[in-house]
Amino acid sequence: MDTKQDKLDKDFAQKFTRTLNWGLSRIEDEKLARIRAGRQKALAAYREPVSILGLVTVSGHTLDVSNWIRKPLFWLPILAIVAAVAAYTLSGTDDIYDETGGELDAQLLTGELPINAFLDKDFGSWVKESSQ
Repeated sequence: MDTKQDKLDKDFAQKFTRTLNWGLSRIEDEKLARIRAGRQKALAAYREPVSILGLVTVSGHTLDVSNWIRKPLFWLPILAIVAAVAAYTLSGTDDIYDETGGELDAQLLTGELPINAFLDKDFGSWVKESSQ
């Protein structure tokens, strides 16, 4: 059973095909040869779609890793990860706990350092000066 939309689609396709065929007879031989060569090249490069585990169907070129490597979007996440690791590795830390090696924790737990010392703005500079 054809619906009204199906009939409209078929009518449009027939009109479109007639227009293309009419234009085909008006194309110069040189341009027609270039179109044929391009079509042959496209057909040679075509690969059948591949079904992955019966769940997803992708074009044949999707599984070809050499195509991925040539695309900039393939390298973008890799470069982002490398940049993040490099930034983390090369960044200097101003954490006073790393420099003292746990001495502050020990002083705080034994009561030698009051808790209010951590709230002082100049506490970090005092620790650096006292550790030198």
